Amino acid sequence: MVLELSRVASRAGRVWSGGWARVILAVPVLLVLLVFPACGTVQPVPTATTQPVDPREQLRRTVEQLTALQSVSFDLEHLVGSTSLLPGILMKRAYGSAVVPGRFHIVVEGELLFPRSYLEIQMIGIGGKSYMTNLVNGQWEEVPPEALPIDLGNLGVTLAEIVEQVQSPELLGHDRLDGIDVYHIGGDITSEVLKGLVPTAGTGFPVALEMWTDQETGILRQALIKGQVVLTDVVDSERRLTLSELNEPVTIEPPEL
Repeated sequence: MVLELSRVASRAGRVWSGGWARVILAVPVLLVLLVFPACGTVQPVPTATTQPVDPREQLRRTVEQLTALQSVSFDLEHLVGSTSLLPGILMKRAYGSAVVPGRFHIVVEGELLFPRSYLEIQMIGIGGKSYMTNLVNGQWEEVPPEALPIDLGNLGVTLAEIVEQVQSPELLGHDRLDGIDVYHIGGDITSEVLKGLVPTAGTGFPVALEMWTDQETGILRQALIKGQVVLTDVVDSERRLTLSELNEPVTIEPPEL
């Protein structure tokens, strides 16, 4: 009797162990099927690719846009140093609007060295006639065009000529400026290239120029001018030029004298 029970138990054990063994072996297979239900149809996830940017080509587009510029608002500001605009007058900032060709309105913020005080000068140029506020009483006066220390009546062409002479342009990054996607491009020029923008610019000073250009249109949005431009500049001078309201309607009229 004992022998018979032993044989029954042995057969049951073989059945139990074989059944569970098959179940245990089946679990990994089920997991594989659940995780990879159709290995033959899995498609690779596409990765975003970007075309390499040629900084020279981007600057060529910038030159085209600047040459065709019809109107613009501008702000030229010293971040480091100042510009000797006239004897005894330092310029810290110049801002205003220009309608190409021949019309501009500039406000210059600066410093009178003696007596040391804040100074603001306004200038208007319209079709060959020029006006400037008197340094003493602030009243408008008509002056010869050559008396103006700044003439931005053809600002677009002036900037285009500067960009054309940039040496060794390099893409420094992809940025976002005032909600616009821009390319950050750097290059080198010499100080005399800037005479149209900074009339008192000297000759032969190395200058680093950084530009932020619209990725879609190529238009120049901002520029950083780093280095000595005028003989009286500190060596690490920095000027920032910002352009806005491009090709938007602008009215510039002669002042009341």
